[in-house]
Amino acid sequence: MLASQRKQQILQILTEEKQVMSGELSQRFNVSEDSIRRDLRELAAEGKLQRVHGGALPVS
Repeated sequence: MLASQRKQQILQILTEEKQVMSGELSQRFNVSEDSIRRDLRELAAEGKLQRVHGGALPVS
């Protein structure tokens, strides 16, 4: 799975579950937590989510 596809799925999960955790996403996508943290950091920089310790929340 490409990073862009993974980020789209992260946003979809966030919409459905109202929060995401880095560890859960890492297991779900079978990638390192560093990769997930990078994805979350990039999505936060684009204003698409709010990062919190260990995961992310929807933009308020």
